[in-house]
Amino acid sequence: MIHFEELWEECEKLQKDIVVEGNSSEIINELMMKLNIYKAIDLNSNIPNDERQKIKSRTLGEILLTFTQLSLKDNINVYEALYTAYKYRSIEHYASKYPT
Repeated sequence: MIHFEELWEECEKLQKDIVVEGNSSEIINELMMKLNIYKAIDLNSNIPNDERQKIKSRTLGEILLTFTQLSLKDNINVYEALYTAYKYRSIEHYASKYPT
């Protein structure tokens, strides 16, 4: 197994040819479509829970792979972006949890 950061970079490398051809809007549309599929799977109670979990896991993997396209296309440092979002969200969370 490789570390998540290395995996992300390998996925970005895999996406290089695709990203050159597309634009961010197309990638976002693909991402929205995959999120809607994930939502539909989540709401489908006809699928046994263990099978639904496997399908959701595979779909989330496809969503994350699409995010690698977007991060590559827009040259986003995902570690920095996630860390910044985490900092601001945690400040909001703790401020509401422990009001002064």
